[in-house]
Amino acid sequence: MNNSVLKIIWNSIAIVGLVLIGIWIYRILADNGGVTITSGKPVLEAIKHVNKQIFVEHYNAVDVMYTEIPQGWLSFLGSVGVKQEIVVLVRGRVPAGFDLQKMREDDVWVSSDGKRAQITLPSPEVFEDNVVIDFENSRILSQSDRCPGFICQNTLVAYQNEVLPEGRKLLIDFAIRNNILEQTAKDGRDYYEQFLKSFGFEEVRVIVSGYGL
Repeated sequence: MNNSVLKIIWNSIAIVGLVLIGIWIYRILADNGGVTITSGKPVLEAIKHVNKQIFVEHYNAVDVMYTEIPQGWLSFLGSVGVKQEIVVLVRGRVPAGFDLQKMREDDVWVSSDGKRAQITLPSPEVFEDNVVIDFENSRILSQSDRCPGFICQNTLVAYQNEVLPEGRKLLIDFAIRNNILEQTAKDGRDYYEQFLKSFGFEEVRVIVSGYGL
């Protein structure tokens, strides 16, 4: 599944979320007699109703090369070929979005006549804890183990402790180099412009911290 397809999926989810939030907003306004909103508090409450919102997800593949040679007084063994090498193609998904719990009341401004509104979103970020390795489509490209188990790590242990963490890091770095944060900033701005309009504001502005948007 390529990045454009994933973007369509996440945008669809975001639209559904916007509709649900719109219904929630409508109920709030209905409960208050349909009054005009002149305070940022209900807007902030609606935004923070979702803790972390994912806007973009990149699916990529990276090569992870791991080499282990004897250390310390056994380091001379490396010069005679005693080492362990693994090259793995790691595929995975990297999500990015906004941690909305970072927003404060002064990040939301509403004009006294209730016609204009502005929000300042926190900087977009990669949700590192939600990076998912696609084990089914990842594979070992090459493997060479000429290092005894009592000197070097077991291959499986090395894969779990060294290769996978490095794979996650490389996937994140690759996504950042391919503008996942810039994409998230743009999509977040577009989404929350519509979000503010769902409140009935005539003029809206969304600022994304650190991105000049």
